[in-house]
Amino acid sequence: MNNIKRLLFLMICLMMGSFAFAESSYDISEFYSVIKPSFGTKAVGRYDKVVEVEYILSPTKVDKGKYVVEVKKIGDNLYQVKDTDLCVETRYCHEWASFSEKVVLIIESNYGYTKGKIIFD
Repeated sequence: MNNIKRLLFLMICLMMGSFAFAESSYDISEFYSVIKPSFGTKAVGRYDKVVEVEYILSPTKVDKGKYVVEVKKIGDNLYQVKDTDLCVETRYCHEWASFSEKVVLIIESNYGYTKGKIIFD
């Protein structure tokens, strides 16, 4: 009976260890240049609502390749690459990245539904 308990304990430890090192991969839907406007900048949104603007995003193109960078979450499915004006829009990404977090960006294209992947450790 003790051997069965030890075996179960070992299996649980191995399973928990594999989850700790799992990586999360998400599709990239768009690339943007980020402009941070001066305080008090406003815009008119849907339904004639006036909203304060924190970031202005302009579509941009990025060189294909594989990059290891640090990102910070600036909005829902939006991650800005540290020390750049590049922003990556993802699909269904639930990673928090409130401070800088290292990720792998795999950029495959500047066109189409999916432009690449962002991989969190």
